[in-house]
Amino acid sequence: MLNALAYGLLVLAIIVIFFPLAWMVTVSVRPNIEVMKMPPDWIPQVFTLQGYEKIFSNKKFLVVFLNTMMVSLMVTGLSLVLGAMAAYALARFKFIGQRAVLMFLITTQMFPLVLLCIPYFRIFITLGLYDTRTSLVIVYLTFTLPFCILMLRSYFLNIPRDIEEAAMVDGCSRLGAIFRTLIPMSYPAFIGAGLYTFLLAWNEFLFAVVLIESWENRVLTMAIYSLMAEFVTEWNTMMAFSVLASLPLVIAFIFLQRFMVQGMTAGALTS
Repeated sequence: MLNALAYGLLVLAIIVIFFPLAWMVTVSVRPNIEVMKMPPDWIPQVFTLQGYEKIFSNKKFLVVFLNTMMVSLMVTGLSLVLGAMAAYALARFKFIGQRAVLMFLITTQMFPLVLLCIPYFRIFITLGLYDTRTSLVIVYLTFTLPFCILMLRSYFLNIPRDIEEAAMVDGCSRLGAIFRTLIPMSYPAFIGAGLYTFLLAWNEFLFAVVLIESWENRVLTMAIYSLMAEFVTEWNTMMAFSVLASLPLVIAFIFLQRFMVQGMTAGALTS
């Protein structure tokens, strides 16, 4: 009885989650005038790929995809490299102020990001980095790097020191022991942290709106928002853009979700 109830709740949750996604897909393949029909039809009466054609025929939309991919990959790569070095130091060495550093990293995850918009805006105006993709990379690093450090540190703590020490006894340097033993054993944590970081950078909207103005530097979330018009909104084009923007994330999550769960839950009880 309890199993049936649990499965029933899971099915209900799946329906609730997939309802807006299914509607997004159906709107993307119907004429704009049909979107406003009341009551709405789930199956389009007229099937059209006009929304997708507008996106692929417009070079500025393709540039937006490239910008988003570049920013997301740079943020992910830097977060993993810098996060792994800091996490290793916090997991393997004892030093004065270590607990203060950990508390600071945890505090950054609780700080409302909206309060940082004006300070970041003033800083990048002063530095001459306003309306550049570099500003987005720096800002995204400030809230993805602490998460990567905490996650990787928890995973490193679960790996015995004896493995690295054995490699060092066999002739490896400390750096060689890290690359030959610790990193290969920690790939679930790296995949989980990398996927989380990539998703966050790909979907971020607030700082992109504050720090980016020109079309050649815009990212996906800004481009989708720009399709909102005052009088007439091309809903099929907007939903087609949303489908294309969501597709890489869905594919990545389908193949990497087990690594993400394993990486995030490992070391959850480690102090």
